[in-house]
Amino acid sequence: MKLREIKYGDNWPLNLHWSEDPVRPQLDREFRHLHGREVYTNDGAIICVDMCSDVPSSVADLDTMVGLDHAVFYTVWSRKPGSGRTLVTDLWKHMLMTRPYIERYVTLSPKTKMAWKFHISNGAKILRRNEETDNYEYSEQELIRDEPSWSREKEHQLGN
Repeated sequence: MKLREIKYGDNWPLNLHWSEDPVRPQLDREFRHLHGREVYTNDGAIICVDMCSDVPSSVADLDTMVGLDHAVFYTVWSRKPGSGRTLVTDLWKHMLMTRPYIERYVTLSPKTKMAWKFHISNGAKILRRNEETDNYEYSEQELIRDEPSWSREKEHQLGN
């Protein structure tokens, strides 16, 4: 798992600068790091995540739903085929192992066929269709189904 958090002052990987985000180009560097928001990379893709108290239906909701029990993936993009999927899965596993208080893993996705195909093919289910966005939800059961070794990996990581 090559997962690295990008802190506010860190350099971003080449060809993956925040200003080149094709999903949410209007969001600046400050937005991506305010209120506990986090940014991760595997050097082939970028994902931005916010911790919320509920499932947001818009980017504006990210400012008002500050919490800890909903991990919201609100943008992911890559320059290397397969890197986005790997990053989503690796971050999801990392959070399942290190943040047991998270109850839901959801997205705040654009209403595009590309987003639909990406999330459905990665095991998410459509949760809600909003006016300008769609929410998809990832569950640990889907991860176990897609990766049978996940239970053993989790036990090893947790020292059981």
